[in-house]
Amino acid sequence: MSSEVWSQLEHYRYVKSLPSGERLLLRPLTHEDKQNLVDLFARASKEDLEYFREDAGDPKVVERWVDNLNLKRVFPLVAVVDGKIVGDATLHFGERYHRHLAWVRIFLDRQYRRQGIGTLMLRNLTKIARLLGLQQLYAEVPTTQPQVIKAFVDQGYQQEFVLRDYFITGEGETFDMAILVLRLVEHSGEF
Repeated sequence: MSSEVWSQLEHYRYVKSLPSGERLLLRPLTHEDKQNLVDLFARASKEDLEYFREDAGDPKVVERWVDNLNLKRVFPLVAVVDGKIVGDATLHFGERYHRHLAWVRIFLDRQYRRQGIGTLMLRNLTKIARLLGLQQLYAEVPTTQPQVIKAFVDQGYQQEFVLRDYFITGEGETFDMAILVLRLVEHSGEF
């Protein structure tokens, strides 16, 4: 990927007015955002935190994410309202034989859900993925969150399959995980 594209992405901005009249800014996470990102996850409920691969409720974990920031490995797009990070959506890039795809993860502060911010974040991540020449985006969503699955499907993702008992809560309850895929490039299947 050309350095020009990465330079564009480092300065990526998307601005929109929310229904409340507040101004929303989508931009890449920076090292200066460390405390603001810690604060976002500190506001998350215990239930929300269970859906993370790592303990996002631990400030040291979130600080490590920012300290190890590498946009070519993970591209974090944050949603900022009044100087406060209210959402974090990431593209986790594949390597080697997965270099044509990325995994999408998204988290929004409860106060800012159902305002279209998640949809805007997904659309902007898709735009960024296209700029980078990616061919597929993947999302894992527990089947207990049908509204999140619908949000991805509404953006063109297709539910490819469900992994049974793939997710386990802190209390030991298991849930099925839907795997959703957005194909940015369709192949003809020729061999």
